[in-house]
Amino acid sequence: MGVLRNITEALSLSSVLPGGPIGTLLPSLIPSLPPSFSPSSVVEIPGFPDFLPSNTTDQFPWGNRTAKIDPHADIPSTGITRYYNLTVSRGVLAPDGFEKSGIYINGQFPGPAIEANWGDMLEVTVHNQISGPSEGTSMHWHGLSQNGTQWSDGVPGVSQCPIAPGNSFTYRFRADVYGTSWYHSHFSAQYTAGAFGPMIIYGPKHVPYDIDIGPVVLGDYYHRDYFSVIEDVAGTNPDFKVFVPSSDNTLINGKNNYNCSMAPANSTCFPNAGLAKFNFQSGKTHRLRLINAGAAALLHFSIDGHAMQVIANDFTPLIPYEADVITLHSGQRTDVLVTAPEEPLDAYWMRSTISLNCSVSTTTNALAVVLYDDASEFTLPKTEKSAAAAVADRKDVLCQNDPLHMTVPWAPIPIDPEPDITVTVEVDLVTNATGSHIWTINNRTQYTDYNDPVLMLANQGNFSYPDPEWMVWNMGKSKTVRIVMNTVYQSPHPMHLHGHSFAVLSAGQGPWDGKTIINPTNPVRRDIHTLPRYGHLVIQFTADNPGIWSYHCHIAWHSATGYTMQIVERPGEFYNPELPGIMDQTCKAWDKYTQGHKVDQIDSGI
Repeated sequence: MGVLRNITEALSLSSVLPGGPIGTLLPSLIPSLPPSFSPSSVVEIPGFPDFLPSNTTDQFPWGNRTAKIDPHADIPSTGITRYYNLTVSRGVLAPDGFEKSGIYINGQFPGPAIEANWGDMLEVTVHNQISGPSEGTSMHWHGLSQNGTQWSDGVPGVSQCPIAPGNSFTYRFRADVYGTSWYHSHFSAQYTAGAFGPMIIYGPKHVPYDIDIGPVVLGDYYHRDYFSVIEDVAGTNPDFKVFVPSSDNTLINGKNNYNCSMAPANSTCFPNAGLAKFNFQSGKTHRLRLINAGAAALLHFSIDGHAMQVIANDFTPLIPYEADVITLHSGQRTDVLVTAPEEPLDAYWMRSTISLNCSVSTTTNALAVVLYDDASEFTLPKTEKSAAAAVADRKDVLCQNDPLHMTVPWAPIPIDPEPDITVTVEVDLVTNATGSHIWTINNRTQYTDYNDPVLMLANQGNFSYPDPEWMVWNMGKSKTVRIVMNTVYQSPHPMHLHGHSFAVLSAGQGPWDGKTIINPTNPVRRDIHTLPRYGHLVIQFTADNPGIWSYHCHIAWHSATGYTMQIVERPGEFYNPELPGIMDQTCKAWDKYTQGHKVDQIDSGI
């Protein structure tokens, strides 16, 4: 399932219940245990509810609303605020056995689960306690639109100044959609050091199931410090230049064994660190909330001997379809239902595999254990990878999401065939005059100014920004926006838009033909979709959320080297004409910090 609430309560890692750790706890919090200990290496008992307690008299906090409506069109107001405290700090951890310094939330990896009902308010106070060395931070709530709360989107240089060390920032926003997501730092590539966690927003079921297993957090994992990886990617290290950095491992709920014989001689590595384990029940249907929280890798997820039914992508419920393998790129989420075989074995392998056709890693396979009924927690599976999973892992398989005709939303929302504005962008990777590798969008590359967030300038009526560094695209008063993205480069890109769920009109090889739209009466809606290598991606969204929104590749090393743009939506119509006091306070604290500390910003900043 992924959450061990008893350990959370005992160690007071989360400010509210429900919620709790899903991975490894820092050794300093468990003095009697070695650094390789992880509570996720023990059997996890299902315990995620259909919804959280509330003060409503209805059966559900969202009343009679169903998945047949656009969740943004009729957001409930539950009258409930869920409070959380997240402390971001540096620590030493060994989730896969290799001891490394990272940046963690509430002393655990991944961070604690945040839970709310659709329509609840969330108030999350983030404390920056990063030291040795110190650095800024921020927190982004992936996939939530922040309509009317633009200040809480959490992107430094775009919606806020970074939170200075020793300071705190309180984000307040509504859970305006429901399903599975995650939160993560948006300061440089800091989340790849461990500053992230799962987020569940409970809402109407559109397909029945028995047990909510909860978040299954997947992702690649790097033993090196994230800043050194950016140095390599950007080419600022004169002795070593790399276009595609290799990860060291891939994890499931923060766990996987690592071959310590590959570790450097001067490192500390514990063999057999342990695997995540999940309890399934015979005759039951289980919901798994898959999250790719990795830095770069496209992953293939499967469970030996089990077919899956896909029921949601990102925050969009889908008409269910069968799949043996689930493909997720960085930042994407897919909810699946898994029904137990009629006569299950005691144990099966769960697998998350990095596709070497799309990504690079020295350890490509992560394993976890699915245990049935009363099987001993020490039982190891003897199952084999399915034929479909083996095919998906071949190097000739395309690096892209499931075909668009398969992923049909449960609630039909047609698109406007004639958008008010169409923006066409061309993407490429180049080496500039200084020898640095940078991504360009129409021959421009973004560089964020942490001390002058664009949203705050726009709130003052300032829409003139340094060009081309800030990469600001003003869509004016357009009510519908279409973005056509083409790339001539060999890498696929998971493209994420803040502030919106967008319709995916077309994605495929070569440039868009200008007319093909897949399922125009009900196109798939996501907040992140993969632009195929040497291909195109066409998205469209309704511009009903005035603000400044980032649109970027979610491969951390790509966004760090400039693959990002800022979209100005409906300038002059921001819902918050009064600048919240915490915004100015945070910028003053950051200004003061930067006067005494050099911020070595070698990347775009987000």
